[in-house]
Amino acid sequence: MSFHIQLTEGIVGGFKPPTVRRVIEINGDPSGGFVQQSILDGRDDYRVQSGEISSQELNALVTDLRTTLKELPTEFPIGGQDIYGFDTSIHIQTEDGFEWRNGGPEGCTEHESKIKPTEAQKAIFQELISKISGVGQRFALKSVS
Repeated sequence: MSFHIQLTEGIVGGFKPPTVRRVIEINGDPSGGFVQQSILDGRDDYRVQSGEISSQELNALVTDLRTTLKELPTEFPIGGQDIYGFDTSIHIQTEDGFEWRNGGPEGCTEHESKIKPTEAQKAIFQELISKISGVGQRFALKSVS
């Protein structure tokens, strides 16, 4: 089963669009995957690093994300508010139709969400941010020109 995971830091905008500070993308299938991390380096330039990740690491991550995220709420309306308060979006999409995303594709505005997570759910979301960030830091080590 193929999948795509994306973590985006910098999703909250307002009068002007959000400033994306970091994006980690993980793409894979049962044979392994590819990790790319883009970090804002200055005002408009991004430092891009990439690397490979084993199928064992990927399967554990995808299983964990699917199991956990399906229990967490997302904002309503979509893209209306950063309900977790970390200025970070997680998006996962798998070949079998599972998809979960907080924050709209264009970031969040200041429209209040009708759905709010509990403090425990916010803590779980923060743990998932750390896991995905850790994958980016451990595997995206080669600089991309």
